[in-house]
Amino acid sequence: MAATSTGVVVAGAGAVLLAGNRAQGHVVGDMSAGVLISATDAGETERYWTDRRMGGATPIDQRADDGVRAASGSVARSKTFGGIPTLGALFFNNGGGDHYCTASVVHSGSHSLILTAAHCLHGGRGGHYARKIAFVPKYDRGRRPYGVWTVKSMTVHRNWVSKGDVDLDFGYAALNKRGGRTIEKAVGYNKLAINQGTGKWVNIAGYPKIVHDRRDHPIYCRTKTKRKSKYQIRMDCTGFYGGTSGSPWLLNYSGRTHTGYINGVIGGYQGGGSTASTSYSPYFDRDVYDLRTAADKRA
Repeated sequence: MAATSTGVVVAGAGAVLLAGNRAQGHVVGDMSAGVLISATDAGETERYWTDRRMGGATPIDQRADDGVRAASGSVARSKTFGGIPTLGALFFNNGGGDHYCTASVVHSGSHSLILTAAHCLHGGRGGHYARKIAFVPKYDRGRRPYGVWTVKSMTVHRNWVSKGDVDLDFGYAALNKRGGRTIEKAVGYNKLAINQGTGKWVNIAGYPKIVHDRRDHPIYCRTKTKRKSKYQIRMDCTGFYGGTSGSPWLLNYSGRTHTGYINGVIGGYQGGGSTASTSYSPYFDRDVYDLRTAADKRA
């Protein structure tokens, strides 16, 4: 995945990028909702996800092929690649079948968090939390080079649970240790970026529906962010079919370390987009920062 560069400034100890000296948002206080998963359930989850079940899982999101192509150069075109360790497929069962999204490792005090779209963890208003949830870093054509990581807890915003607020369609899962190591120790991590505005170059990577790429590779794209509304941003790039919900939008991506700063995830408006060539993300501000703090407490 090609590297990018932006002019953002590191604040604090490097755990988060800020545009100014305040992490501004529109909600104050602990507005998190979450659930803990027992060690027994985690053990059952690891046994549940056989090669057959992973291969048969379907995207939680359905995104149409709108026929947009990048020949004119007006829309960026995604490319397949072998994946990176901090990016993975997130498998789960929502009561209606086996599904998957995309998730990525984000730096935290517990060294155990992944970040994805809230709708991959909880169904929103009237819904419930996902079950049998597991993260597979650098999943590629059925291969699991870092194994299957089970989840200890999930954390989303209360207003996602009660209202399905698309401006809060992001969430965290804390992973159990594997072989005595945290996920950060095993694969590395990305950092968090908030209040960055738009017009930024980002690298976006995810796992599209296999029917659109029989090779079953992850994809990536380098493009600029645009403003959709006050609390929504967008990007235009082909190939982001179902399965890419939760895909990280990485600022300052380094081709050497294969990491960057997460400035968004595919989700939000239209569940992240109704077509494969235009994707959305909630605008990352103080809410996503505070939710990480709450998730760390459940880790």
